[in-house]
Amino acid sequence: MEAHKHFKMYKDGKKWCVMAITTAATVLGVATATTANAQADSVSENPVVASASAQSTSSSSQQVMLATASESSVTNVASATSANVTNSASVASQVSADNETASSALNSTSVVSAENVEVSAVATVEAASSAVESSDNAAATSTSVQAVSSVSNTVSSSATISQEADSASAVREVASVATSGKKSGWVTNASGQKVYYNTNGTTDTGREYVQLPSLTDTTKGAMGWYLLQDGVAQKGAQEWYGSEWYFDPSTYQLLKENTYRVENGQKVGYLVNSNGNVLSGVQKWMGTYYYFDPSTYLLLDHQDYVKSQWGDYYMVGSNGALMTGLVSWQGSKYNFDQSSYLLAKNTYSVPNGQKVGYLSGSDGKVLSGVQKWMGTYYYFDPSTNLLLDHQDYVKSQWGNYYMVGSNGALMSGLVKWQGTTYYFDPSSHLMVTNTTITVNGVQYEINASGAATVVNSMDAKVNKALGEIGVPYVWGGNSPSVGFDCSGLVQWAYGLSSSYRTTYQQQTLGTHVYSNVSSAPKGALLFFGSDSAPYHVAISLGDGSYVHAPTVGENVKIGYQKYFTPSYYIVLS
Repeated sequence: MEAHKHFKMYKDGKKWCVMAITTAATVLGVATATTANAQADSVSENPVVASASAQSTSSSSQQVMLATASESSVTNVASATSANVTNSASVASQVSADNETASSALNSTSVVSAENVEVSAVATVEAASSAVESSDNAAATSTSVQAVSSVSNTVSSSATISQEADSASAVREVASVATSGKKSGWVTNASGQKVYYNTNGTTDTGREYVQLPSLTDTTKGAMGWYLLQDGVAQKGAQEWYGSEWYFDPSTYQLLKENTYRVENGQKVGYLVNSNGNVLSGVQKWMGTYYYFDPSTYLLLDHQDYVKSQWGDYYMVGSNGALMTGLVSWQGSKYNFDQSSYLLAKNTYSVPNGQKVGYLSGSDGKVLSGVQKWMGTYYYFDPSTNLLLDHQDYVKSQWGNYYMVGSNGALMSGLVKWQGTTYYFDPSSHLMVTNTTITVNGVQYEINASGAATVVNSMDAKVNKALGEIGVPYVWGGNSPSVGFDCSGLVQWAYGLSSSYRTTYQQQTLGTHVYSNVSSAPKGALLFFGSDSAPYHVAISLGDGSYVHAPTVGENVKIGYQKYFTPSYYIVLS
């Protein structure tokens, strides 16, 4: 028997219909045989009916007798014109209503079997067809009535009346189903689609999720759930009650497994979960995040900046995967965080494995050239957008040149570059040209190319010492922050190494001059004491005066030879 369950309705009643077919075929089969024997006129166009003979009549009679031995019976009432003739007959207790049984009944001779509950008697069906057709013919009516009566007399002794037909029109309808060749069950149409036909040869209309005999499982009685649209089984991604589901193209049943499916003719596919739902938006698959278009449910196959199901935006590559790092998009570059996949904004971020990073603006665009970050100006390479990681003299986005240090920051003050000293303004960070500057007491002349040279190095050293007037005397001191002793002031002003820290060491830097000590040139070192044991040193100002750190309790000051006369001097080369 055929069970048919779905969400819209539950169909039952096919059992009566099939049994009615059998009854009509059995009852009217004898009538046809009788008509054939009597050489009555037949209006049937059915080639099977046209081939009926006395042999088929005999076979039909035997079939009816076999049917009598079964456990159930059916009573049919045939009405011709206005006459009512009621006869009862016994038939097989069960009749298979599937499409294969009906086809067999139309194309082969067989006996009624109580074991396989199938009826396929040619003569019986021929008789049914003939009787129905002749019901509209008054001449054939009486013959049909006599045939029914004959069958009743033959089998009434073993039959039990269980059902009644309402009229000859009901018998005509039932017999028509068995003989008209209407489609029933699963049928493959010309387009290759799987279509399910009800036993009356029609398909359901609309969309329904329904339980039907299995398409692929040949086990008798196997059932499966299918999504139909006007009777056609749907496959692939399908909408049902507000959700998207995936039906296996080979079985047509709901696919319930975590899988990625690409259908024939497509270059991308669907992501299905264990419930059979087709997923959309941002989804994780095999350790990678992908984006599935919410309108098509297919994996995105081109680069796009998309909004996720939770509202955040992500950059998706042409392979459908979420992108990270530096990404070019619509003429600009963006940086997407490697852990969150989100667009970086107003931040400096260093990608994994790199020592420098990118600076992103408030709109997420990655910046290049000279940029201010955390109060300092930095330079980002326009070709890589990364912070510059080595010293270089670079051109900014507005055309000016700047010196960049190894930390990526713009440099200022005196800077040595490729063997030449340059000076960059501390405020503008631009190179200074065609001017004279003084830095830490040293005067520099800067030419048109920006190269800076010391105007007079000795004067610069003397001026440096003069700049420390007022700093306290501290024994062993050699810096403005600590204080100076006499040799410490000379070491600091002249930039001497630690090898020339003491007075005795410093007097070895040049030739000793003992005459005209009062006329010692500016910058000469004046020594007090003997060659082998000098005890004090001062810096000559060239006019008989000098600057020095006198002694404990005093500060750096200017002294005069007429009050404290040096023993000799040296001139540093």
